[in-house]
Amino acid sequence: MPPKVISPRRALVIECLLFLAYAFFSASWMVGSIVTTDMCQEFGLTSLPSSVNNAISLAKILGNFVAAWILLKLGPKKTVAFSCLLTCSVVAGAFATNLSFFVVTRFLLGFGGAVLMICLTPYVVYCFEPRQQSLWIGVNNAGPNTGNLIALLSITPVRAWLGDWRSVILFYGAFSVVFLVLWLFLGKGYPIAPKAERDKPAQVYRYRDGLKEPFLYQFLFTMTGRLVMYTVMLYLFPLNPDFTVDSQFISLMIALTGIPGTVIGIILAKKLKRQINLFRFSGIAQSFLFFLMILTSSPAVATVSAILLGFVIFISTPSLFTLPTKLPGASPAKVAVILTLYWAAAYTLQMVIYALVVHLVNTQGWFIAMMFTAFYSLSFLFGTFLLPDFDRPAGKKSETESL
Repeated sequence: MPPKVISPRRALVIECLLFLAYAFFSASWMVGSIVTTDMCQEFGLTSLPSSVNNAISLAKILGNFVAAWILLKLGPKKTVAFSCLLTCSVVAGAFATNLSFFVVTRFLLGFGGAVLMICLTPYVVYCFEPRQQSLWIGVNNAGPNTGNLIALLSITPVRAWLGDWRSVILFYGAFSVVFLVLWLFLGKGYPIAPKAERDKPAQVYRYRDGLKEPFLYQFLFTMTGRLVMYTVMLYLFPLNPDFTVDSQFISLMIALTGIPGTVIGIILAKKLKRQINLFRFSGIAQSFLFFLMILTSSPAVATVSAILLGFVIFISTPSLFTLPTKLPGASPAKVAVILTLYWAAAYTLQMVIYALVVHLVNTQGWFIAMMFTAFYSLSFLFGTFLLPDFDRPAGKKSETESL
């Protein structure tokens, strides 16, 4: 680990800037999806183009894949500035004269957000002591949910105030510009590795090293079911016209209760002696609640299930994303590489499975599509039996390690 050169006060400033920058990236993404209908009407399109959200999905895959390389080449401060600059491209989308130009700005938005996300955990590893890391990793993982809530709760009054979709996109994009300027003045980098070690290949953790890490595949298998389920509930499910309760309200409840779930998860990450038990409880509870929500005919049961679902999804998230920091020899560079490979693969899988769910909606109906999503979410529970138990008593091996 390189020596720390960031004071505790500066560390908090950096954390706040990174969190807010990523939250407003998520808000811009959500707002762009919400105003797509208005954009289509102005451009004379008769159907909703999937390219708007697909551009961000593809950008996040590419951005996540190259993020660690960019971090090593540019250094932490310049990498964050570069990612924030790209998220500011959403402002240019407000002046788009055709769909193609608008999609390009969405691609740049997604690419910038993906690179920024990879920077978050390495900064936590570097800026904070191990006992504090679960807190700030948990806070950062609430960033997307916070951004989505900002968009969902503010979009109606903002649209009423500003009127057209261009002004709305410009309004939310202006926040990204503000955070870019603040970062240029208040942000600070850190050395990726001590100067004496930079010429030693063995000291540089590369992509090929990350691909040899068994944890990468264990983590990917575990998290893919949860990622797909959450993406479906947030971006696809609100379009369901025949659910027992207003589908947009259900999605809002899941996003809203994710915030207290994350807060409780941060506390549990510091209190629990065996976090693996929390993972398994979360896996059982989220799949059970999802099945119950889509199978019940009772509006009250469906609503309560959605409220609890958002809570249990996020209750284990802070602990889960501390796992890469507990790997042997964890450093900002190693954590960045592991998360880069994980998110690139996770978003690729998510895009493929999400497309399949959309296909099932169009061909087999909403019920079949949601049942498929529910069964796929079980991969999270199964994966918790593959993850390493870093909290087990010394001298005891897990079953997977003893094989």
